[in-house]
Amino acid sequence: MKIVPIFGEILFAVQYPCETEDAFKRLFNSWADPEYLEEFFENNKADITNGYYGTFTVEGAIFETYEYAEELESRILALAENSKTNIKKGLEEIFKPLHTSDNRTVHLKQSKARNRWLRIYALRIERNVYIVTGGVIKLTRTMQERQHTMDELSKLNKCRTYLTERGIIDIEGIIEEIEI
Repeated sequence: MKIVPIFGEILFAVQYPCETEDAFKRLFNSWADPEYLEEFFENNKADITNGYYGTFTVEGAIFETYEYAEELESRILALAENSKTNIKKGLEEIFKPLHTSDNRTVHLKQSKARNRWLRIYALRIERNVYIVTGGVIKLTRTMQERQHTMDELSKLNKCRTYLTERGIIDIEGIIEEIEI
């Protein structure tokens, strides 16, 4: 597992062994890939034709996903840029605790950014500093309803364990890890 800078010392992503792209890049490339999206929505047709977000055709879901992904990426990068100068209007504005009952300030808090059915999962290192661990198209109310969403939860937990075992709990730890 490798930590890759996405935006300065504010936004990072995990690059998993045997993957050529970091989690952030992989997500947005997948969400812009018509073949990937067609296969995903065909495999999850029941969730889009009568699901949590209403009724969509496969084609409609693909076009919606393009728009949601573009908006989400633009917003994250704009907030990352803003984080450098305005601590109140940074990534904290889009990344929220994964579990709504988790309002504690803890190291490596599980977080999510979302736009409609798109989710980006990250670990909060400190205020306005996050490591993206993955993401998903979430078409159901809970993560436990589908295997692909449960897999993302597992990645979050594995990354948290990896970072904790290496003593990476703040920005200085990330920078040291990247420089190794």
